Amino acid sequence: MFFLTEQDPNYRIKGSRDPLGFQTIWQSLGRTVIKYLSTVSVNLKDFQVLSYAWYFYGDRDPKEFLKFFIRFEQVFGFARGIYLKDDGFNGIDFVRKNMNKDAFQFSNKNEHTLLSNQKSYGIYGKYNRPYTEMRIKEHDNFREVMENSLRSKVNYNTLEQYVNRILNESIISFTKDELRIFADCLVNISKDERQFYEEVILQSDDNHIQNEIFDILKSNPEIMEIDEFNLFGFIDLLFDKTNKQDLKDKLTSIRNAEQVLTPYSYLFRTLQSEPVWSIDKIEEAPIFQSFPDTINYEFHNPVLNNFSENFMRDPYDMALALIQRNKEVSDKRKNASWIKQDGESVIICYADGARKITGFDLNKDFENNYFLPTYISLYRQILLNND
Repeated sequence: MFFLTEQDPNYRIKGSRDPLGFQTIWQSLGRTVIKYLSTVSVNLKDFQVLSYAWYFYGDRDPKEFLKFFIRFEQVFGFARGIYLKDDGFNGIDFVRKNMNKDAFQFSNKNEHTLLSNQKSYGIYGKYNRPYTEMRIKEHDNFREVMENSLRSKVNYNTLEQYVNRILNESIISFTKDELRIFADCLVNISKDERQFYEEVILQSDDNHIQNEIFDILKSNPEIMEIDEFNLFGFIDLLFDKTNKQDLKDKLTSIRNAEQVLTPYSYLFRTLQSEPVWSIDKIEEAPIFQSFPDTINYEFHNPVLNNFSENFMRDPYDMALALIQRNKEVSDKRKNASWIKQDGESVIICYADGARKITGFDLNKDFENNYFLPTYISLYRQILLNND
């Protein structure tokens, strides 16, 4: 199984995060190979919960869906926490602290929410955008697939009665035994669901290059036996397995972009690791020994081109380029800069994410994943999960 880490919270685009504004760059490149998925839309069970919710909600007013879904997610959250021991989802900590009861209440009240902001940090916040962009519930066979799948797993009439309570009651109570039926909806993926999610999540209906990646993985199952994901290693595997120049061009662009972004991301963290830097200290920093002399590639993005050209400059000039980039990004967000130049010194104003890095391997180390681990993980869950 490929190793998939949580997204580094210090480098999300949120408030003053992502101090160099690099995420928009790698995300735009990632979209050229993985069309809709995000770094956090990685759990098929969460897609299933959202699909079941829309199936039961039907043609009701979509403006009221979120209120219903908050309750629906709570019910499934406690069912998952109690009965699916290896399952992980946002809100599991709240469930674990409160599941030693015989009965549970669910509502839109703050006391029952799984997270401080269940809308933003729960399934809806993480999955609604890719779910909507993939038009999952608009597919012709959506309702048929969901109903057939649920009927094959549980007592459908009982489940329908329980969901009607979630739809119509502002505060719902279920016993631990009653919650089992919700967990049983997620224990496995039905044959119909497997085929449906293969078509709507793993493939694209507009000849997007993602389909070529799908075909490569389907034709070369040994790729799934690799234990740990490495961006450059995976790119090499795809490169060797495809004859499509379009995919090769996009992968080449990603490789070169990451070999620009990673050194500067590491340098920024290294600068943050000490409160003050002199020019001489920056010039002597060992991290620069791992920097490339140049990246011989013409990017479509001016930021990448500028930073690539800066590899040919002195270390202090590269540091100044980072300082200027951080200032531009911070100014746009109306935030203070994280690093400032003060005469012949560099002053660190904000050290969140600091880590002194003395060296790295330009051909192995990477900071950004271009949505590829998400795709790999969902591929495994949809096609290789034999439960």
